[in-house]
Amino acid sequence: MSTVTARTGPSVSQSPVNLRGETPPADRYPRQSLVSGWDQDALRQASAIVAGAGALGNEVIKSLALMGIGHLTIVDFDTVAHSNLSRTILFREGDIGFPKAEIAAQRVRELNPEVSVRAIVGDIATDLGLGELARATMVFGCLDSIGARWAINRRCLEAGIGWINGGTNEWHGEVARYDATEGACYECTMTDQMFARMHGRFECGFRITGASDVPMASTSSLSSVIAGIQVSEALQVVMGTGAGASPGFDPHLRPGQRLTVQLRPYRMHVDDLPWSDMCLAHPAGPPEAPVRVDRPWEATTAMDVLEAARAIDPGVDCLAIGYELVTEIACDACGTRQDVLRRRTHTTLQAMTCPGCDAPFSFATNWFIHSGTPLALRPLREIGLPRHEWVRAYRSTSPDAPGILMELGGSDPLTN
Repeated sequence: MSTVTARTGPSVSQSPVNLRGETPPADRYPRQSLVSGWDQDALRQASAIVAGAGALGNEVIKSLALMGIGHLTIVDFDTVAHSNLSRTILFREGDIGFPKAEIAAQRVRELNPEVSVRAIVGDIATDLGLGELARATMVFGCLDSIGARWAINRRCLEAGIGWINGGTNEWHGEVARYDATEGACYECTMTDQMFARMHGRFECGFRITGASDVPMASTSSLSSVIAGIQVSEALQVVMGTGAGASPGFDPHLRPGQRLTVQLRPYRMHVDDLPWSDMCLAHPAGPPEAPVRVDRPWEATTAMDVLEAARAIDPGVDCLAIGYELVTEIACDACGTRQDVLRRRTHTTLQAMTCPGCDAPFSFATNWFIHSGTPLALRPLREIGLPRHEWVRAYRSTSPDAPGILMELGGSDPLTN
C-alpha cells in the first residue's frame, strides 16, 4: 500500500492560464450555481472517497472534479490495462501499466486544480483507516466484485458512515444507498450463492492464486448513467435531500433503497431492500469516539498505543489488531523457518508450500499484540495497519471487556 501525492507517469499541466494565454474567470461554476438549491460552498468543504477507479470510478471522479468537490481520495490497487481505454475518460494509452489511482489523481489536477486530490494505491478494506472513512462526507463504491462490496460495507458500518454502491452489467445497472443507522445494508441482500462466490477465492483462510470474479460486460454509456446517479445521490448528503424539489416530494433514494436502470428497453425501478435479522454486519450502536494516538503513524508501535491507552486504564497490556496476522512459517520436513508479517487473507496457498521439498508449511498467527513482546516494538505499518486505523487496547485478563478504542495518528487525511 502507498499513499501517493507526487506525479508519476505522463505529466499534466496545472497552470491557471489556458492555451490561449488567457486567465480563466474566477468563478468556475456559474452554470451549476444557477441550479435551485445548489450550495457550492458546501461542496467545496466536502470530502469524497471513491473506491475503485475503473469505468464507474472514472465517471464519478470526473463529475466530482468538474463540480468542485473540496477533497477527493481515490483508492485502487490495480493498474491501467488496454481494456480500460474503451470505458474510461481519464486514461490514455501512455498510462497502461501505471496505477489507476495515481493516473486518475493526475487527471483531476488537470481538470480542476482547485480540488485537493490524493491517490492510495491499495485496498479500501486494508489500506484506508476507519478514521478517514468516518471523517468523509461521502463514500462511493465503484467496485466489480462481491468481496470488495462486502468489505466496504463492513468498513463503512464500522466507521458510522453511509455509502453509495454502483454496479453495471451489459444494459443493466443499479445504484443503492446504504446508511450506518437505518435501512438494509449490502450484506443484508447477500444470498448463499454470493457468499459462496466470495469465499471461493480462499481456502483455509489463505488466498487462492489467480482466483477472481468473472469480468462483467460493460459499456461507457451505461457507466456514465449509473455514475451520474451515484453522484446525484451523494449531492443530497451535501446539500440536503430533495434540494430544489417540490415541497413534500423527495426524488432521491432513502437508506436501504435501490434504483435499477435498464437501457434495453428503457426502464427504471426503485425497490426497498429487505432488512435481514441474521445480518452480522450491523453494529450494536453508534460508533465510539476513538482516542487519538498523537504520534506519527510511520513510527507508531503497539507499545506507543498501549502507553496512550494506559492514561485511561493503566491495566491494558494487549492490542487487538482486527485481523489474523501470520508471524512465522516453518517446514517440519526440512527445517526451513521464516519470520513473516502478513495478513492471512493476503497470503496465498502457494506461499504456504515449502519451495525446497513441496511440504506444506506450518504457521503461527496472532490476533493480539501483547506488551513486552518483540512484535510490540515493531511499527504497526509493518504489519499492515494504515494511518488513522482504529484498534482496541485490552487487559489480557479481561478479553471480553469492551476495551479502549484507539486511532492511529498521521497527517491530516484531507490534504495532499
